[in-house]
Amino acid sequence: MDAVVIAARQDLSVRDVPVPQPAAGQVLIDVGYVGICGSDLHYYFDGANGAFVVREPLVPGHELSGWVADDPSGTYAPGTPVTVHPARFGGAREDLPDAPNLWPGGSYLGSASTTPHTQGAMSASLVVERDMIRVLPEGLPVRRAVLAEPLAVALHGARRAGDLRGAR
Repeated sequence: MDAVVIAARQDLSVRDVPVPQPAAGQVLIDVGYVGICGSDLHYYFDGANGAFVVREPLVPGHELSGWVADDPSGTYAPGTPVTVHPARFGGAREDLPDAPNLWPGGSYLGSASTTPHTQGAMSASLVVERDMIRVLPEGLPVRRAVLAEPLAVALHGARRAGDLRGAR
């Protein structure tokens, strides 16, 4: 299958990579759409996103939507339209009960923060954990659902900022 791969600073290519196979607790997604985030641009232009340096081939992309291709558990039927929560949370910490994104040992799709890197969605197919799947509501097209993650980030930021009436 085709995948976009960043090998180093300004070294991007489309490569043929093996189709991933889902294990127990995982789902194979046929990727329909992938957004390009600022972190993806940093990986391409700078070869790093902050302290996270591309040290091996990295498939970017954590904003995605598509269709279930294979769910070995049978929970999701093939063709089910979905988006994906891009985080795999690490071990829970009592001092951060409401911030699983900060728990140690977690990872995000398309990130060089881990070794091996956590591969992302700029590929024909992607395997994710079943709990990362978000089934699309009726009437929400897969093409528009790719914006779910950026919208969630914006809403989270606005909620944390507090009352924004009259703000610019």
